[in-house]
Amino acid sequence: MTTGRVFTSGTGGGAPSLLDYLHVLSRHKWTFLATFLLVPFVAVVLSLKQTPVYEATADVLLKPPTAGDIGGVPVGTVDPARFAETQALLARVPNVAEAALKKVPNADLTVEEFLKNSGVVQTPGSDYLTFTFKSSDPRLATALATAYARAFTQYSLDNYLKPYRDHLDDVKTQLEQMAVDGDTHSARYKDLLENERDLEANISFPQDSAEVVREASKAFQIEPRTKRNAGIAAVLGLILGLGAAFLAEALDTRVRSVSTVRDTLGIPVLGQLPSPPKKLAAEGKLVMLAAPTSPEAESFRTLRANLAFANAHHKARVLMVTSAADEEGKSTTAANLAIALARGGHSVVLIDADLRSPNLHRLFDLPQKPGLTDIELGDVELDDTLREIRILDASASGGRVGTLRVLPAGETLHDPDELGAETAVARVVGKLGRSRADFVLIDAAPLLRLGDAVALSAHVEGILVVVRLKSLRTATLDELERTLAATPAAKLGVIVTGAPPAGGLPYRRYGPPPDPSVLQMPGQAKDEAQTGNGSQEPSVRERVRRWT
Repeated sequence: MTTGRVFTSGTGGGAPSLLDYLHVLSRHKWTFLATFLLVPFVAVVLSLKQTPVYEATADVLLKPPTAGDIGGVPVGTVDPARFAETQALLARVPNVAEAALKKVPNADLTVEEFLKNSGVVQTPGSDYLTFTFKSSDPRLATALATAYARAFTQYSLDNYLKPYRDHLDDVKTQLEQMAVDGDTHSARYKDLLENERDLEANISFPQDSAEVVREASKAFQIEPRTKRNAGIAAVLGLILGLGAAFLAEALDTRVRSVSTVRDTLGIPVLGQLPSPPKKLAAEGKLVMLAAPTSPEAESFRTLRANLAFANAHHKARVLMVTSAADEEGKSTTAANLAIALARGGHSVVLIDADLRSPNLHRLFDLPQKPGLTDIELGDVELDDTLREIRILDASASGGRVGTLRVLPAGETLHDPDELGAETAVARVVGKLGRSRADFVLIDAAPLLRLGDAVALSAHVEGILVVVRLKSLRTATLDELERTLAATPAAKLGVIVTGAPPAGGLPYRRYGPPPDPSVLQMPGQAKDEAQTGNGSQEPSVRERVRRWT
């Protein structure tokens, strides 16, 4: 017994393999694809709805001052890297922003807005400063980036010339005072005159500390970057899609594997039945009647053979077909299995004992009544309610086949307790006797939620359990195992419906297929019938040899 679905590798246990993970993605492919495609789609839509942002850049070359003494103003050497960092910080002062905005009057921006949308980046290992400005208007971005660079160079020049101008004012003041005092022939007066000439020359022809080497000529769109956003979102969508798929797998407790059914119930799997063709399912037809040579019908022949092996020891004749819940295909399975047994040469009686939800009369296109309930109520006799189903034309095939008779549920009762299905079936089985039927198949109600099938299990010899993959939860399967353990009849096996179709190449046949009516079945006497003109029909061995 298991307490839940175990995610193991397909090789029989251990750590999950790559194939197991691929199976998870296959089961939840729509969850994965929806997440994987939705994230990039949302990213692209949001990107397209964003207002475009353009960025323009301008470059400024810094010129660190060299050592010297101009007009009595000492100039020392500076660290170029430190000088560039200092100039980048100075470029962010409000005075520079105000000067830049004055150069572009139509900008209509405050100093704070300007500083928020602009930037200064120092190129590592160089004396370059790159001035940037972002705006929804590419022309405004270009104009303000250039204005920003020019405003900084002017601000840098003003800072450079300030000590010279201050010292020049001081020198002029001293010269004026010495002229008033009549001290115009002293050596100091001559030195001050020389300093005045040097300072005026330096101020008139200054050495620039910064120069605009590239003005902004074009603004480039930086937002939204739709392609980049889509690429990042695709990677994110892939990760989220995988996470969503495996989360769905972790939260999904439905039974998906045959091995889980077998291990939980502890009984052998007699057959794995694929879903019938969509056309037959839509028309409500049985595959063993409508398409007896199809691969889906072949799975019921395999079920018939496996049932023979499983029943060899028990020799059960009265078999109950049930399931854990409804919509698992038990009635369809019981009907097709009954046809398969009949085609195999057995006489079969199929009884609809699911009085709450009878289905066999629909599958065989029969009237619902008279049936089981009418027999129990004494309204009709058993022979009047058994409906024979034509399986094969024995006269056309020249052989003998089994028979199939169906006993519908009969009159629908408002309260199923007023007529116990188990007692009614027990009386019918007693009336049939072994001489009238090799097998009695009983389509019973589901085992869980109802007590009908549990009570009926005391009157049958074997139980066949139908389980549909991807329908039951593991907790329901555990409950089914506990209920089966309490039933007295032999558990012959489980029949899995909704299984994937078997792969591989189809078996090749040479010539037309033989009629199943001419094949010898276990316990069936050899066909020694004579034709009408006295000639003997070919033996089974001869017919098979001719076919092959």
